[in-house]
Amino acid sequence: MQLSKEYFQKHKVAFEILVLLCYFSINATINATTELMEEAREASISFQVWEPFVWEFSSAFASLLLFPVIAWFMRRNPWNWLRMKTSVACYLIAALVYGVLHITLMVAMRESVYLFTESDYQFSNGIQQLLFEFLYELRKDVWSFCFLVAIIAMYRYLIAQWLGDAQPISSDSKVEDKVTITESLPNILLVKKLGKEFLIKTNNIEWVEACGNYVNLHIDKQIYPMRITMAEFMLKSRSYGLVRVHKSSAVNLNWVHFIEPLSSGDGEIVMQSGTKVRLSRRYKIDFETLIAAQVQLS
Repeated sequence: MQLSKEYFQKHKVAFEILVLLCYFSINATINATTELMEEAREASISFQVWEPFVWEFSSAFASLLLFPVIAWFMRRNPWNWLRMKTSVACYLIAALVYGVLHITLMVAMRESVYLFTESDYQFSNGIQQLLFEFLYELRKDVWSFCFLVAIIAMYRYLIAQWLGDAQPISSDSKVEDKVTITESLPNILLVKKLGKEFLIKTNNIEWVEACGNYVNLHIDKQIYPMRITMAEFMLKSRSYGLVRVHKSSAVNLNWVHFIEPLSSGDGEIVMQSGTKVRLSRRYKIDFETLIAAQVQLS
């Protein structure tokens, strides 16, 4: 079955979690078995067979827990090539914080597991060894942070190119997402997709559909995703005739052809393009009231 963009958008978080679980689990398993195989070369094994798995999986799960924090940090503090020194300093501090948090979580997990065994886990013996082990782990974590930042940046770029991303046209290049701070949507939106740029008119939006973290704009049989919540989108598009008809969809009154009542009490809105959009009972009265008001005004 071919993976559609709509299906991916709806299950985007689930896909991401699954991929991350697979990556960190596989990586931890390979590292643990590597330690076992290297130890097997010696005459005697200095640890129990299960211990490398505890060490590696505690590190992996700590990284997994901190992964969303890194993604959030990158969105709040996007890399700025025009202010290189500031970005380097900001990300270096973040890398050090990540390292400290990772080491703390990792050691806490190991200590928790060892409480249920007869073995004893000691991260270090004495202050000198503590500093040595801390620096040993910190240097690895700083490099891991850089790797994860690169992976997240590359993933976001590829997803944006594949799905497309509608954004308001703005002359202020320093503002990454004007749609979240402007009072209403502008008349024209810019869509960057597969290395191309498309201009779409907000008035031409036929209907919209909430899809995960996106709102899909349906225009002339084409779909243009916009990273915004449905509630925020409706707040900023009131002046364009868009009306909520379902918890996950809205239609442009200017593009409605007719409404067909259903036996369930819901309705079905048929757009001029022939597309059918469900009208739920929750929004039916408000929708019909707006239709009647528009007819009276016309």
